[in-house]
Amino acid sequence: MMPVYKVLRLVVAVLLVSAVFSCSSEDKKKPGTDSTALAKSNTVVTMHADTGHLVGAWHDEAIKSDKGEEIAYEVISKGHKVYIQAITFKGKELTLNDAPPITASASEIRKDGDKYVGVNSPTEVYKIDKSGNLLIYDGETLVAICKRIL
Repeated sequence: MMPVYKVLRLVVAVLLVSAVFSCSSEDKKKPGTDSTALAKSNTVVTMHADTGHLVGAWHDEAIKSDKGEEIAYEVISKGHKVYIQAITFKGKELTLNDAPPITASASEIRKDGDKYVGVNSPTEVYKIDKSGNLLIYDGETLVAICKRIL
């Protein structure tokens, strides 16, 4: 067993080291007065969304969002990449943009013969039938038929 004075010395040393590290980390969080990190509290930073070209849009009449909104899918091209993303709307109030933003929920898809396949999820398959409807498959299983809007 360790003597009491050695235990106390160890505890004091640990507390001292903790205090030094906490003070130095607080200093790192505060920008210096000459730092460009200082900004006025009312400064607004505008980020431009990544946009693409709207290729087509399809309405999925079979499902609704958690909020009861209608769901449609946009297919967007940007350079050599193609994306599909779900959008929501109420009633008949769907507004489409020629250059829609590509959201974080968009999935990149690639052409594979007569269909498109999810880049990150190869079991997601998208086909356009002769009527222009979007057919969505999970592997070999047809999960949705969406009517063409645009």
